[in-house]
Amino acid sequence: MTTGEATGPLAGWRYRGTLRTYQRDVLERVPVVPGDPVHVVAPPGAGKTLLGLLLAARHGARAVVLSPTTTIRSQWARSAVGLEGTATVSEDPERPGDLTALTYQVLSVLETGNPLTDLARTQWLQELAEGGRDPAAAAAWLDDLERTNRTAHRKGIARRSRTIRRRLAQEDPALLASVLHPNARALVDRLVAHGVETIVLDECHHLLDHWALVVAYLAAAVRAAGREPVLIGLTATLPSTEDRDAHDNYTALLGEVDHEVPTPAVVKEGNLAPYRDHLWVVEPTADELAFLRDHEARLAELVRSAFADQDGTDWLVATLQPGSGDAEHRLAAAFDADPAVAESAVRMLALVRPEHPLLAFLPAEARTEPDVEQRLRVLARYALDRLLPDPARADQWQRIKRSIVDFGFTLTDRGVRRGRDPVDTVLASSAAKDSGVGEVLRLELAQETGDRLRAVVVTDHATHGNGRGGDGHGAGALRTFATVVADESLSTLHPVLVTARHLRIAARDADVLLPALADRVGAMLEAAPVGDDPAVLALDTAGLGSARVLGAVSALLTDGTTRLVVGTRGLLGEGWDCPAANTLLDLTAVATSSATQQLRGRTLRLDPAWPEKVAHNWTITAVVPSDVRLPAAPDVARAHRKHDQLWGLLRADDTQVVRGAGAVTTDRQARLLGAVVAKDRRATVADVDAAVVAELPSRRDTRAAWRVGEPYADRESAAAVLDGPRAAPYTTGPTAEAVLAAVLVVVLFVVLQSSRGLVEAWRSGAVAGVLGTVAVVAVGVGAAWPVARQLGTALRQRFDTALGYRRAVRVVVDGLHRAGRVPAYGDGDLRITPHTEGRIVHSFTIEALGGPIGARRTVTAALAEVFGPVRTPRFLLELGRTPPARARRAPLLALALWIARRTTRRTRYVPVPSAIGRRRADAEAFAADWARTVGPCRLLETDSPDALVVLFRARRESGATRTPPTLRDQWS
Repeated sequence: MTTGEATGPLAGWRYRGTLRTYQRDVLERVPVVPGDPVHVVAPPGAGKTLLGLLLAARHGARAVVLSPTTTIRSQWARSAVGLEGTATVSEDPERPGDLTALTYQVLSVLETGNPLTDLARTQWLQELAEGGRDPAAAAAWLDDLERTNRTAHRKGIARRSRTIRRRLAQEDPALLASVLHPNARALVDRLVAHGVETIVLDECHHLLDHWALVVAYLAAAVRAAGREPVLIGLTATLPSTEDRDAHDNYTALLGEVDHEVPTPAVVKEGNLAPYRDHLWVVEPTADELAFLRDHEARLAELVRSAFADQDGTDWLVATLQPGSGDAEHRLAAAFDADPAVAESAVRMLALVRPEHPLLAFLPAEARTEPDVEQRLRVLARYALDRLLPDPARADQWQRIKRSIVDFGFTLTDRGVRRGRDPVDTVLASSAAKDSGVGEVLRLELAQETGDRLRAVVVTDHATHGNGRGGDGHGAGALRTFATVVADESLSTLHPVLVTARHLRIAARDADVLLPALADRVGAMLEAAPVGDDPAVLALDTAGLGSARVLGAVSALLTDGTTRLVVGTRGLLGEGWDCPAANTLLDLTAVATSSATQQLRGRTLRLDPAWPEKVAHNWTITAVVPSDVRLPAAPDVARAHRKHDQLWGLLRADDTQVVRGAGAVTTDRQARLLGAVVAKDRRATVADVDAAVVAELPSRRDTRAAWRVGEPYADRESAAAVLDGPRAAPYTTGPTAEAVLAAVLVVVLFVVLQSSRGLVEAWRSGAVAGVLGTVAVVAVGVGAAWPVARQLGTALRQRFDTALGYRRAVRVVVDGLHRAGRVPAYGDGDLRITPHTEGRIVHSFTIEALGGPIGARRTVTAALAEVFGPVRTPRFLLELGRTPPARARRAPLLALALWIARRTTRRTRYVPVPSAIGRRRADAEAFAADWARTVGPCRLLETDSPDALVVLFRARRESGATRTPPTLRDQWS
């Protein structure tokens, strides 16, 4: 909010309707300050237009709204006219009003097609001139470089282009103007002269390349006129970070998100349909499995041929035995130097030489079979170390270099680099997903709302070139449609295929669909069989245009003539609006938040024909079965990434709204899928899908669970969920408690006996005896006090499980604040909820409520490290061991804990969170705080050679829970 009362033409705007809760939150929480861009993310249907107008009114000055289409531009103009006030509204670039609505295209006419390249060249010429060259000589030199060394020229242009992208928002207007068409420059001049200060950017995720350039020029021109511009960016989805340059363009203008309106808020207000996301798992086809098994066999042979001979074994041993000294310390030094390569080498040595004496120095856990990535890692390092330097082994180097490409890696003289894994390619485009479409649709048809089914199947492409492991037919919408048509159980859906170049129907539906489509497009449609498949008809749509065809198909889906549309993401993704669509089957391989959210948004529109509409969104994923040793999870991991940024009802508890996998799978489904991925021979894909069928909520139950129309807090938190907490997570177990109790009893017995001697000495008048006995009693009580206090802490943790967790959480949060990672957290900023069955605590949810969302996630990530298994921390806490300084102050406690360690084989370890362990001083303060608050501990640094065995032991004995904690965002 601006300081003081806003003035200007828009300041008098008033909205007399009732704002939604989340709209009020945006207006209350997001300040409008000149020079500081406003960046708001809200889903379609959230009322972004009204928000943008009211935010512009906060500043009051004249404004321009830029939209991607003329339709959206007109919506802004109509909404602005509907506000109460005297401000004028215009859509005419020649006659600006107090608010002028334009399209990006009107403002972004370029003189050339490569604005950033031109700017980079201009900058390079300026640099040359500053270095002493005259302009003509500089231009001649640069032209000559482009002719004689195109690589150097291209790199120089690219480097300067990246620099310009980063500073776009502050670029010199004269430099920016050099690439704009005169008409565009004249329009910018006209807007600036008119007094425009506020620039509203609708669907601002489109601000890539030259559109971002033009907006930057407009902002710079306002700034050059002596006014500080206000940029207000509104979007339903953020651009992908995968395109680094485009994302840099975007963030240079708008910075980080100021406020995100979560989709659940819009659902709760009744402006989007309630929904659920589901996961369906398939196993690759027989042909694909044969390809994968061959792939696995070739990898095994490649590794065997490299390491089965003596030279390969010698290299493994040399890698694990650098330097000099005894074998154990040299082994530790190898892990200290490169733990990933050392661990991979150990596992490879155990595979090819299981009897090697070096393996005796390592625990059994370190001798498990290497996974695919570990095999390739040591193979690549071996090739670099032994083969590349030896000209006589050039053929072997080339053979491994060629072979490793087939496993998704590129080997060069700089090392190994990951590429697209062919296993991932097979899974992403598996023909089994086409069959999975039929399985999901039959499941949906069997529901009580089956007659209302309006389904959309979306693929990446019409057809894809990948044919690995398949029957030669490329993956994509065409193959999926052919599979659907061949499934007689789906014939009542009258499926239609639509892409930018194809319109197809089933031959059996010609009498129904041909006249309906012809009527909708207003033209006769000729149909012909597709190739040698008489079951599918291709319709000739030449000259009609994809927009007209898509409109016709959408109309047929709306009236139920067809109930299934198969198409591509490019056509059915962003911009496609068909409110009747209520079921999405996602077969795409993109996992960016923007693409995923846009796809899910297609089914969430309210349907006038079904006021009680509930949307189902299915992700179909392929997993390698457990009897194939290749990695099973690349497609599963992609499915998880798709849902990382999607809100939904928590499957384990419908009263909670969360972001991530918890909204997609139940705990049982997640465990079964995890078992398949972990190669548990007892778990199958059929088990996972059987659980999905058994636990599928009805759409009616989903709608009831959303509680549409009920009040909500619009509050987001980050949570760490601990499943299966141990009863006494921070003691060494009952042995330590028994030893502490025994020592305490002995000391108290001595003190009691000394007290009797004190009475006798007092009666006899022996002053020396009295003083000596008093001293003994005092020493005994002083020594017993730390023991008694520690025993009390241990017993309270044993009988009150939540106590230990609460204390540990407090230590972690305080440690993060001390390290400067998060702001101070009060007790009200943290919520720890135990979940019980009877008297048994089966899980905890620990929520960080205070601070910015980034800080909350830092807190929960640190908690997941502390409560989860040890991986590769810099520092560890060894529990139940008194540090030297405290041992000197409490020797009896140190003795008791030493006895406990000697009488039990179990030692517990806790990793110091990485956000705290970056500096030794912070780790030491964390350990001291833990010792005071939770229990005795000793700080260990794992990067010393002697710590190797401790690290392996810690991995075996770590974890405050039976399963690794899960992290999620929560909304209420």
